Amino acid sequence: MRGGGSRRQGGHDGMGTARPAQVRCLTGRAVCCARRRPVPTVGQVVAVVDAQLGSGLLRCLEPGCGGRLARWGFGLERDLVGLGGGIGRVRPRRALCAGCGVSRVLLPDSMLRRRQYGVEVIWAALLAAVRQQPWNQVAAELGVPYTTVREWLRRFTRRADRVHAWLCGLLPRLVDDPVWPAGTATAAGDVLAVLGALHQQMPGRWPVVAGLSPGQLVARLSRCGLLAPSWPPGMINTSSPVT
Repeated sequence: MRGGGSRRQGGHDGMGTARPAQVRCLTGRAVCCARRRPVPTVGQVVAVVDAQLGSGLLRCLEPGCGGRLARWGFGLERDLVGLGGGIGRVRPRRALCAGCGVSRVLLPDSMLRRRQYGVEVIWAALLAAVRQQPWNQVAAELGVPYTTVREWLRRFTRRADRVHAWLCGLLPRLVDDPVWPAGTATAAGDVLAVLGALHQQMPGRWPVVAGLSPGQLVARLSRCGLLAPSWPPGMINTSSPVT
């Protein structure tokens, strides 16, 4: 992988102020909000998320808690830039734990934490870079500022060994009789290979994964934290990893 950067990214990747058309659906992953506490996975549409919260299906993942999560308003509305440069507004649901009393914002699996570009844009950049495409060329093809792409790739490659080890620990826990992928020439390539294996093999046990893209799956498993400052993302509820 060429290029990268650990500085704050430029362009649209800092929760910009443009006012595009409203996005009315939530897609997936509940993530930490208050003090970076872990949160379970949510559904793809606001109504589904509300139904899960109302039925008590979603529980707090704070160690020793397990309290029921209930609807508690919404988080801040924000921009989300998708493939092709389209910009939508996302207003994620907020939930309150009846056990520990901490509120969490349920981020969708269409985004990663602290990133204004959608997960599919970031995933496309990572795939291209693993194939040895120069980062500035990747940026031009995606229409993303090169400093933003550089920061994504540097953070990803610097933690690739840890992400790979984490995913290798998940594969036998989430897949019955897993088939391990062949190794690649780089740690970043190995990460994408194991993610591909999870995406292909998890539907046998977790049918909902069949309707997710690989980018959405990694957003759910990592609680939108693939490129967050800290790693690993915390506890995974292996009884319901992608609710």
